[in-house]
Amino acid sequence: MKDTETSSLGSGVSEVKQFVCFKLSNEEYGIDIQLIQEVIKCPKITTIPQMPEFCLGVINNRGSIIPVFDLRKQFHLSDRSFTADTRLLVASVDDAVISLVVDKVLDNVKFDMSQVDPAPAVKMNIDREYIQGLGELQGRMIVILNLEKMHACIMDEIVSRR
Repeated sequence: MKDTETSSLGSGVSEVKQFVCFKLSNEEYGIDIQLIQEVIKCPKITTIPQMPEFCLGVINNRGSIIPVFDLRKQFHLSDRSFTADTRLLVASVDDAVISLVVDKVLDNVKFDMSQVDPAPAVKMNIDREYIQGLGELQGRMIVILNLEKMHACIMDEIVSRR
């Protein structure tokens, strides 16, 4: 299955990418599907001392130890207990495998990247560098996240704690 399509229309070149969409609080977010390995129900999380608040600990997923990051805490959203809809997005980024807690996985969507708007220049709970852009699809506004930038900032914070 090809997740990124490039086509030549007229004089411009457009790039179509597919994203896994999910909910946090009342907002919809998307992450490039090519970075997502799998979506799993939340298993038992083992806490690790002296980690940043947004790192809940680690899980053992088929023999691999994977850190679990809570996007609600990273985005300064109110806490919420895990529900039957809570899922972990297991992603491969920068040669590392991580998992992200999300409230609910919605669907996969495609965006022509030329139609994705940049993040607005207003104060937000999310660091602007985490946002690749905003896409609108059938009346839904989806915040497209830059997982590589998020991971780099997370790793910087973890390393600075040592």
